[in-house]
Amino acid sequence: MSSLSLAVEAVCTSMPDVRVAKQPRESITFGALGPEDDRHSGETRIAMNGQTVPNDRQWSAVSTEDVEAICADLGVAPFAFGAMGENLRLRGMQLAGLADGSILSFPSGARLQVSSKNDPCLHAAAELSPAYGGSVKGDFVKQALNRRGVLGLVLDVGVVRPGDSVSVSQPKIT
Repeated sequence: MSSLSLAVEAVCTSMPDVRVAKQPRESITFGALGPEDDRHSGETRIAMNGQTVPNDRQWSAVSTEDVEAICADLGVAPFAFGAMGENLRLRGMQLAGLADGSILSFPSGARLQVSSKNDPCLHAAAELSPAYGGSVKGDFVKQALNRRGVLGLVLDVGVVRPGDSVSVSQPKIT
């Protein structure tokens, strides 16, 4: 596995009655099924087709670099921490470059595995539009394609805080 390092800029969890955006916190605990007090935590989830499936989307992360690029292309100010529905805002690289199976390791011992890229959605566009302008509603999905970060599973539990360093191990591609 190849290795690199990122930094945690923000940690966020769900807010009552809000579908996408998450609230920045001082810390979050990643339990065995995802961040505690987050709507995406759990053993299963409901897929787009309405079926119950194993939850491979227990957490999400975006990078500041991706957010800045999306917002520059949209002509708007950078989105606030949590605005894109992320649990983690990381700095250090565009996350589309992370391979599925990559492992994010934190000082607390928490370890998270990337399962897939996070596809942009109309729900996020609708929530972002009132705060950032009308072009966001129409263009967010296109501009965020391959730049909305990653999703994954919790391998080992632990607390994550802004300022933590993240060691990233990526599988070697042969």
